[in-house]
Amino acid sequence: MKATPKENRTRAERENNGETPCDSTPKRAARAARAARAAEAAEAAEADAAGFETPDSRRLCEEISKATGGVCFLGFSRGKDSISAWLYLRRFFARIIPFHCASMPHLRWVDESLDYYERFFGTPILRFMDGSCTGAVSRLVWQPPGSEDEVDALQLWTFDKHDIIACLQNEMELPQAWCAFGINQTDSIDRRIYVGKNHGRNPQRMTFYPCYDWKKSQIVGNIQEAGVRLPADYEMAARTMAAVPSYRHLLRMEAMHPDDFRRLQLLYPMIRAELARQHFRETKWAASQAARESAADATATPADLAAATPTGAASPCTAPARAVGDSRRSPSTGGR
Repeated sequence: MKATPKENRTRAERENNGETPCDSTPKRAARAARAARAAEAAEAAEADAAGFETPDSRRLCEEISKATGGVCFLGFSRGKDSISAWLYLRRFFARIIPFHCASMPHLRWVDESLDYYERFFGTPILRFMDGSCTGAVSRLVWQPPGSEDEVDALQLWTFDKHDIIACLQNEMELPQAWCAFGINQTDSIDRRIYVGKNHGRNPQRMTFYPCYDWKKSQIVGNIQEAGVRLPADYEMAARTMAAVPSYRHLLRMEAMHPDDFRRLQLLYPMIRAELARQHFRETKWAASQAARESAADATATPADLAAATPTGAASPCTAPARAVGDSRRSPSTGGR
């Protein structure tokens, strides 16, 4: 039997075949938007029903708690992922031993946040220096010229968090204890590959990530429900300061925490050079942009300018040139 042309089919026939009447592009887009909103609402409802967890994260914590007798270490960075991990671990572990690795000992806002979390969780937080910072000093990062002999005399040694974990396991006689970290697979592609592939654990290192497959809404919701405050780091950047200080924190630290910035200079006397380097990059970028715009205006014909200028808008030739000191930043500097 010859098939009926699509344009001659009745509305009922099209509906029976799974086709939608008047299936225009705007209507398809609207249906897709409604479906996306419905999916987000269902996901949020599922997260609320699950109490801010996933089946895989629950299974991970239950298995490790059972294998370790309900004891674990926690590498606590004070970030939102780390806070949410600590809140979640309390459901499975009777004893949690947190430790923090500082970029610089006794920065005021860092100590204040650690004191606050000790009071909130009712647990002391062990405090260490971050090994990457001593390594940076030994490599003369932000050290003044001529300081090589003085730095070498310190005989600094580099270490990492796994060395700290091994030390704690030995000192506390807890060789079976694993260490949790607030790492989420959505942080980066590398973490998605590494953390997701291993299902949130590293048996060789005896480390695991309780909230590895949580969505940001679950992590933030877990913190808000518990009523925990975030540290002052988030007033300077979108993450806590860890390891060697980065430009994202240095940019605002001097204005917001001048005493802490001066203290940081005790360890890194030339750290202000990082601010100067970034300022030079911004200035150079602005100058190159202005030069390109000027060159484009110089080579443009009147017809080109007329075609590129909307009706009623000022001509590009009369528009003010972008200044070299323009505060807009290059995309490469991560300006906010």
